Amino acid sequence: MISMHKMDSDLAALDMRALRFLQLLLRTGSVTRTALHLGISQPAASRILARVRDLIGDPVLIRTQTGYQLTDHAVGLNGLVEAAISAVADVFRPFVFDPAQSSDCYRIASTDYGVAAVLGPLMEVFSVTAPKVRFDVTPLVPQSFTDLERGAIDLLLYADLDTKEDLLIQKLYDETYAVLFRQGHPLQESAQSKPALTPQDVSPYRLIEFNFPDITDLKPDTIMRTNGDHSISVFQQPYFTTLPFLVGQGDAVAAVPKRLAEQVQKLTPLCSAPFQPQCSFAYHLVRHERSRHNPAVNWLRDEVLKLAQSM
Repeated sequence: MISMHKMDSDLAALDMRALRFLQLLLRTGSVTRTALHLGISQPAASRILARVRDLIGDPVLIRTQTGYQLTDHAVGLNGLVEAAISAVADVFRPFVFDPAQSSDCYRIASTDYGVAAVLGPLMEVFSVTAPKVRFDVTPLVPQSFTDLERGAIDLLLYADLDTKEDLLIQKLYDETYAVLFRQGHPLQESAQSKPALTPQDVSPYRLIEFNFPDITDLKPDTIMRTNGDHSISVFQQPYFTTLPFLVGQGDAVAAVPKRLAEQVQKLTPLCSAPFQPQCSFAYHLVRHERSRHNPAVNWLRDEVLKLAQSM
């Protein structure tokens, strides 16, 4: 049995020049013609042949009464050698990503806001440009950052910059807030007479707040409160898209990203009004350093950026 050490040593001795030499020798059956193809001298070709013979354990080419002939073993190697050279060429061939033909599955961690504001609008575009591409979306939780580091997900959509090292952060856009409330709400008059609502405007009402994840835990988005006020958060939860159900009856209000509020108003009779325009946040696409030169991930990043810039 050949030892692993001997096998590693043999592979180290077999460079691409020797493999290419063997390929041409099997095609030509001549050391002289093989040397001419490679542009090397006859003595150099003989030295390569000696090394190949030693590695294979077969003479490869023998002298007969009618001239030189390949051995039976050498003839049987022809397909293997061609496949080996083709495989090596594939290893060093730059990867070209074709979205129209790709069936890649992108693993993405996101809140439901990211799905509604970013991934959802891409579905219509991808149905034409990348019909086989798939998405596997998981909830954005503190564990997501560890999952990104260990390769369990490909990227995440995130509204903060408090991230770990080795992460590439691409800003998509700046987002502002809007307040959602039911039709006939007491806030409706203020919303019509003011350019934007303030924490003082919403403080008399019960507040529904979104709990957002960071790298360690979930934190409430307290944008509707001011220091020292006595506003009551009647409901804290990690879902943006449930907020319309929670403010549809009664006088509770919720501050949501403007892009989400616009979509909600297309589908429901709820009202919205701008809220503290100066209180905005940047929304980002985050991926790991190892994907910097991944054409498939870079393509998705570019598509998300084009969508974000068109909003």
